[in-house]
Amino acid sequence: METELAKRNAANRAVDIVLEGGYRLVGVGTGSTVEKFVEELSKRLEAREGVLFVPSSISTALLLRQEGFRVLDASTVDFVEIYVDGADEVSEDGSMIKGGGAAMTLEKILAYSSLFNVFIVDYTKKVERLGERHPLPVEVVPQALNLVLHKLKSMGLEASVRVSGRGKYGPVVSDLGGVIVDVRVPENADLNELSETIESIPGVVSTGFFKGFTDLLIVGYSDRVEELRFTRKKGVHLAE
Repeated sequence: METELAKRNAANRAVDIVLEGGYRLVGVGTGSTVEKFVEELSKRLEAREGVLFVPSSISTALLLRQEGFRVLDASTVDFVEIYVDGADEVSEDGSMIKGGGAAMTLEKILAYSSLFNVFIVDYTKKVERLGERHPLPVEVVPQALNLVLHKLKSMGLEASVRVSGRGKYGPVVSDLGGVIVDVRVPENADLNELSETIESIPGVVSTGFFKGFTDLLIVGYSDRVEELRFTRKKGVHLAE
């Protein structure tokens, strides 16, 4: 219950920012905290026809439509004014592991293409070392799956294909058609270097490591929110 309240508080603050800024082209990520953001926004945004939303997944698109919002496909926009998303883990410097919902590739595209990024998490998502609780998700082209798995294991990494927990047998496949592979992050690993190495393997689409994308991190607690501001890393901004 405390965690749910923390998520709600972070989501509510993100709604404040969207409404106060008067944004009209909003990118929206995927996950349980983002769902609360959409729910709260639906209560407070009266002029729905004036705002357009670009979702990172089919599930988010369906949620937005259910709330009566107008949805655009990412392929139809040049940028988004603000992007709101959650994270599975976040470190002190604003770096994150994302992809628990298998949507990290389009999430990364939208975060890159956004003028301002807001990430909302509850306090349990803060960690001292990224990868201590969650594996690093890797999206792989299906035809390269065995080759990539072989390469990852030859690098001494523990890697496994993510399988669906319910409703579908077999591997988890992203909305873009990639198979999700989860890689355990070694304790002494440089995650930035590891992610770059994995992304250099032919057949790998992207990883769930996000470094330098955060403009504002909102951490929710049961009784308050904490706001942390960062400077976007050079090279992860469409305007550069």
